[in-house]
Amino acid sequence: MNTKNHTFINSSLFPLLFLLVTWAVFYYDQQYKLSLYRFGLTPMSLSGLSGILFTPILHADLRHILSNTFPMLILGTMLFYYYKEIAYKVFFIIYFGSSALVWLLSDLLRGEHTSYHIGASGVVYGLAGFLFFSGIIRKNRMLFGVSLLVTFLYGTVIWGIFPVEFQRAIHIIGKRDNVSWEGHLFGFLVGTSLAWLYKKQGIQKPEYSWDVNNDTDVDESNPYWLVDENGNPLKKNTGEEKDAEVYRNTSDNPFTVNYTYLPKKENDGGDPLGKNI
Repeated sequence: MNTKNHTFINSSLFPLLFLLVTWAVFYYDQQYKLSLYRFGLTPMSLSGLSGILFTPILHADLRHILSNTFPMLILGTMLFYYYKEIAYKVFFIIYFGSSALVWLLSDLLRGEHTSYHIGASGVVYGLAGFLFFSGIIRKNRMLFGVSLLVTFLYGTVIWGIFPVEFQRAIHIIGKRDNVSWEGHLFGFLVGTSLAWLYKKQGIQKPEYSWDVNNDTDVDESNPYWLVDENGNPLKKNTGEEKDAEVYRNTSDNPFTVNYTYLPKKENDGGDPLGKNI
């Protein structure tokens, strides 16, 4: 199997596992009428704190869970493929952080008490925000391509972070009032914040030999500005450094051929060998 394809498949394992758990919970909830929404998130309620743990895996109906399934699979796979060094940290911070902010601030934004918040859309918005802004911040062409892909696939979801009244005014949604736009908003904000927080971890903008500090003592006799294994330009060798460099490149090298010159003496018949060794 191609290594790249194998890595891509591996990157999809965690999102698939998450969706497997989510669909299993949904099936048993619907099959046995368990009303698991009761374990969802209720803002500013001690009993609703359990929702910080359970909210992303609870869904109201088939339409609800389907709307989150494919974005979770696609965005989650891209996260683990392109940002594997920090993927778990990013995912779980979005998972718990977005829910915690909904618990703390949702009622303040709405100006009224709300009941249960359920669904993985907060995580989906967080992943979209992270992937979009991380690709831009890192200035890496490949990751910027990921940003464009996220925009192409899910660019319209940005409207979901605004209040329901605004969405209805611009005809984004119909008469539905049960949209947790606060979950969308806080998920998106957490993901965007993580893109900035982890900007130095993972894939970075490629550096070239001409992206060097002008104060560096570059060997101008080298027209190509050669760099070492760390990307630093080669410096001029002067004095002892130059002698040491010559020594390292000649006698200290077992593969270097060294020639020895023996001076001729007047009484040796012109043969330097045998008498002067």
